[in-house]
Amino acid sequence: MNVNRLRYFCAVAEELHFGRAATRLHMAQPPLSQQIRLLEEQLGLPLFERTTRKVSLTAAGRELYVEALRVLAEYDRFEQRVKEVKSGTRGTLRIGFVDSASYDTMPRLLKAYRSRWPTVEYELRSMSSDEQIAALNQNRIDLGLSRTAGSHAGAHDSIEALVLQRERLAVAVPADNPLADEETAALAQLDGATFIGFDREVSPSLHRELAGLLKGRGIDYEPVIEATEYATILGLVASGQGIALIPNSVRTLRPPNLTFLSIDDDDATIPLLLMTRRDEASPLVAQVRDLANELFGVQQTASAPPTS
Repeated sequence: MNVNRLRYFCAVAEELHFGRAATRLHMAQPPLSQQIRLLEEQLGLPLFERTTRKVSLTAAGRELYVEALRVLAEYDRFEQRVKEVKSGTRGTLRIGFVDSASYDTMPRLLKAYRSRWPTVEYELRSMSSDEQIAALNQNRIDLGLSRTAGSHAGAHDSIEALVLQRERLAVAVPADNPLADEETAALAQLDGATFIGFDREVSPSLHRELAGLLKGRGIDYEPVIEATEYATILGLVASGQGIALIPNSVRTLRPPNLTFLSIDDDDATIPLLLMTRRDEASPLVAQVRDLANELFGVQQTASAPPTS
């Protein structure tokens, strides 16, 4: 069905005069008359009764006029939605995020984004860095906030990871730990400690990164208990089950009987990355990248670690 012919039909139905309808439509009368005849032929119904003195709607024309208005209104809404999607003012952003990003970075990013594009909707999914890589490659999310660039072979070929910030690591210890009276600690002081860690099956990349950091100090990183949320990890530490290395932003969680110490070592940092597909064409994602650069000064592309 030709949408323009429906518009022509409605104009003539409202004016009941081909000349006035043509003027309203900014076109000549003969082409308008031809388009109405073609519409009638297409429908197999007469829409107008024409005499030398007047034009009137047939019974079928009166019935179809109401439907034509409804169809045109729906089409106009669809056309407007297309414009909004193209411009990035409407749509749905599917965001995967690591648990630790939910305490500071993600709220800041979403608050700033919503202030500029309030009609965009969101689907937020808590995922490990490795799960985000898989979800991006399977088109289940549009972007990810991760701690590592992933351990999947070839991940760096399809995914672009930009460093939002490098966050200092801290150590959480129970109140009765010998380190609890200190404000800072060196990684070497953690030798012999019982670690509580993030589930290595869920995030092997994060486990590998922390293990590598401690291995440089001759410390084996083998957590005795693993969990998938930092709230659980800190609860286990507070109950005296061990200590935990955490991103500094997680210190906003403060269960009782727990102390946080800053880590002195210069290399005791972990990145927070913005990950997207390299071939991503969504204007919504482009807006996030631009906004992230504005908020965090993104200048560096992260490379995936060697895979094994």
